[in-house]
Amino acid sequence: MERSIARLLVPASLAILAACGGGGGGGGGPQATGTLNLRIGDAPVDNALEVIVVFTGVELKPLGGAPFRVDFCNPTGNLADCRRIDLLQLQDGVTDDLLRNQSVAAGQYEWLRLAVVAERNRNDASYIRLDNGNQYPLYVPSGAETGLKLVRPFTVAQGGITRLVVDFDLRKSVIAPPGLAPNYLLKPTLRLVDELQTGTLEGQVDLAALGTELQKESCTAGVYLFTGSDATPDDMDGATADGPDPLVYAALTADAAGGTVASYTFPFIEAGSYTVAFTCDFAVDAAADASEYDPAATEGQPGYQSMSWVTANATVNAGETVVVDFPFTGL
Repeated sequence: MERSIARLLVPASLAILAACGGGGGGGGGPQATGTLNLRIGDAPVDNALEVIVVFTGVELKPLGGAPFRVDFCNPTGNLADCRRIDLLQLQDGVTDDLLRNQSVAAGQYEWLRLAVVAERNRNDASYIRLDNGNQYPLYVPSGAETGLKLVRPFTVAQGGITRLVVDFDLRKSVIAPPGLAPNYLLKPTLRLVDELQTGTLEGQVDLAALGTELQKESCTAGVYLFTGSDATPDDMDGATADGPDPLVYAALTADAAGGTVASYTFPFIEAGSYTVAFTCDFAVDAAADASEYDPAATEGQPGYQSMSWVTANATVNAGETVVVDFPFTGL
């Protein structure tokens, strides 16, 4: 069922040791520093050609110290000078740098915050362009004040290099809610992980075999990853009462026109035990902000649909890739 492939996670750019100097803390003498690299990646969203987010800076909070900020924009305030990143280009482990070889004070940090410009009815800032060519502003409630905060402790070692990745899951994050037209709501679903503590999970799925296994005449396929072994699969609904939401999930489409084999890749998965679940009922998750499936509900209960799954356990090790294909092998 699993086969482990040793494969080092190589950063997009080789980090270099920072010289001693500034970094966001005070003190009368030279301050011990380390190097922080912060990259951003993404999981795909349907029906979009571009998802542009304007980043203006990163705020870091040292343990017991005052927050400090690294700005991306020039003092002119022109958004063209800020970091404009198309998140749709960052899939299957592709990332872009937010901080590269940034010298900061060594020590423990409590959280970081991504400062963005994502305002209602503002067409020159963050936006989404759909596959029909229409473009709409992306709006983050209180984004100008609070940004995108990730509360996860991390450590920057003196003279060392810390490599963090922000996994920005667009499938869970971009919503077109009633009453906000023409704006799209950017409801951030973010993970902050230490790259050196993560691995990759990938595989190939025979869609015809999956449909046969699940007794489906037609198969709208998807793959889900849940934390822990022997997890009970659930759709992505933002609620935990009916079951755990997937850590990541994705549609499965054939790699070639007319083919029956689909590939998937889940990068930057923290080391640990997981349940991989395959389904032919991915269409149930078309509305990521609503619950259409409850594992405990009686079939036919109003407001719920049925989903069927095949599952396998997988163990992800740091710096390695684990492969889970379907049909399962090695059982």
